Amino acid sequence: MTYLRTWPNGAPEAAPVLLCLPQAGASALQFQDWQRRLGSRATVCAVQLPGREDRWGEPAPSGIAEVVGAVVAELADAGLLGRPLVVFGDSLGGLIAYEVARAVGPSALVVCVCRAPVHWARQGGLREDDVERLAAASVAGSDLPPELAAELRDIAAEVLRRDAALSATFREVPGAEPLRCPVYAWGALADETVTPAQLDDWRAVTTGPLHRHDFDGGHRVSREDPGALLGRLSHVLADLAEEEPS
Repeated sequence: MTYLRTWPNGAPEAAPVLLCLPQAGASALQFQDWQRRLGSRATVCAVQLPGREDRWGEPAPSGIAEVVGAVVAELADAGLLGRPLVVFGDSLGGLIAYEVARAVGPSALVVCVCRAPVHWARQGGLREDDVERLAAASVAGSDLPPELAAELRDIAAEVLRRDAALSATFREVPGAEPLRCPVYAWGALADETVTPAQLDDWRAVTTGPLHRHDFDGGHRVSREDPGALLGRLSHVLADLAEEEPS
């Protein structure tokens, strides 16, 4: 089964590509609505990791390097690497997005509620308390019967533990060439997981500019209130379109 998911969009062949990597435990499906909202302004291409939805029964990848290699190969096969490319990653997805960006040299890297790579290297991957907290958040506020909510929470925890193991495979490469593209590091004012200082440290990964912004909301801001985030992404995409030669 392939990693990349796309949806009909009517975008011209020269339109920017928005490659999206979801939060831990999440899937590519949330980005189908992003394609609907962005329309022909971009081709939204989302990464579906093994172990969820249509890839539920597949084995977990051996590490982030395996995921990056597969995603880059599929982008090349689809002819998407010759177009302006924005790589977007949400939380853990931001860490994988960074590794993809190192491999392909995109037009821009956008990370949301994701601490800078130096902090992943120091603190390791997602911990068990992260798994339990995120699993509980996935059913918080629902009207589901308690038994069903508990079952869904356990399923979410199983997927999150896979992603925790994946995150633990990240290693900084001493002396690695920095990115040259702009990096957009976005946070959420009520996020109790990622601090402003951890977002500020994205400055170290690129020779290009760092653009910082904090949204209202918490760690799940991309799913609970994506409107403001998509508005800013639209500006990033529009700036790329303006930079392209006519």
